[in-house]
Amino acid sequence: MTSKPSLAGRQILLVEDEFMIAMDIEAELVEAGAQVVCAGRLEEAEKLAQTVSCHAAILDLDLHGKTSFPVADRLEERGIPFLFHTGHGVRENLKTRYPHTLVCNKPCDISDLVRSLGELVPAS
Repeated sequence: MTSKPSLAGRQILLVEDEFMIAMDIEAELVEAGAQVVCAGRLEEAEKLAQTVSCHAAILDLDLHGKTSFPVADRLEERGIPFLFHTGHGVRENLKTRYPHTLVCNKPCDISDLVRSLGELVPAS
């Protein structure tokens, strides 16, 4: 069994439009020691991607029929690592557009998702 990453002192932006999924991911992140800032709509997520001080992000690709690409673009401009947690994106297409990101296809084990995020978060 792989141990959970320590995300103590790390702030994570979570962009997810499905409330129950967001709650489950947030709980797992908090258990790993992270502070979580959540957004469920594209407009809110875009604003946070420009302003919030975070160490990494988890992005759902489809937010109520809109892609989270503008959020990913802002995070990339700011040098903030992120991963996509999506049931809609094609891994190869996402990796072509964002070569330095990870893609976790839904459904996936939330512990695995958090471990993947831990690979992206800079060491303290």
